[in-house]
Amino acid sequence: MKFAKSAAGLCLLLAVAGCAGPSVAITPDENLTVEQRAETPSASGAAAFGTQRVWASGLSVVLSAPRSLAPSETAIPPAKRTAVFTITVYNGSKASYRPSQLIVRATVGDSPVPELVDSVQGLNGLAGAVAELPPGRDTQFQVAFAVSEQPVLMQLTVQPGGQGQDVATVFEGQA
Repeated sequence: MKFAKSAAGLCLLLAVAGCAGPSVAITPDENLTVEQRAETPSASGAAAFGTQRVWASGLSVVLSAPRSLAPSETAIPPAKRTAVFTITVYNGSKASYRPSQLIVRATVGDSPVPELVDSVQGLNGLAGAVAELPPGRDTQFQVAFAVSEQPVLMQLTVQPGGQGQDVATVFEGQA
């Protein structure tokens, strides 16, 4: 509920301020004002994992810090380790949203990282996000990516409206 109130308040502030940017990063600390939550992007311009991004439409996304998991033998693609992220989507717009429109791409360096599906462990990825999200509601789902056994600096690019619909936001951190 705090997430929804925070996102709704930020959306109202953005509407009043006429913000021209595609998204605004805020830290997850609920005790700060909206102005105090404005995040200075990293040197690469990416938001840290755990940061909330809000688009002009009112849609917001939080990409959690990853947890490391050993994939099952049935995981596709086979991997030694996976980085699992929880994505929280809040629909602060006036229309229903289909989370299946969400595009999430992962990279390490300049190399793409494949999404990992491991049904045995409940990791069905973006394909499992099929329920329509009404205005004022939020949902969570998990995505996983095949990574090396050693920690890596990883970037996840998120587009809530699909290719060419919304400006992409990049999240970055250790995975």
